[in-house]
Amino acid sequence: MNGKVLLGSSTNLHGPLNKHRFMLSIGMHTNQELQRDWKLHGPDAFTFEVLEVVKPKDDPGFSVSDELTLLEQIWLEKLSPLAPRGYNTGTRIRE
Repeated sequence: MNGKVLLGSSTNLHGPLNKHRFMLSIGMHTNQELQRDWKLHGPDAFTFEVLEVVKPKDDPGFSVSDELTLLEQIWLEKLSPLAPRGYNTGTRIRE
């Protein structure tokens, strides 16, 4: 509704999404600005999207963690999720 974004990443796709939804629904999310807007606009005003998924490669030098770090940097640059554009309070986004 307001165009703001919260960017996150994880090696566990569903865990953090469920945690964010649950914490918002009970009014206990640690991000106070996000919680305030959730209460003000309601859950239907928010969309949860998976932007990209790291696909493991059959390469001995491949690291899921390194690939995820690269994707985090790309999406941080693309979306600029820090205030005032977004809800992120810092560039550390992995859960």
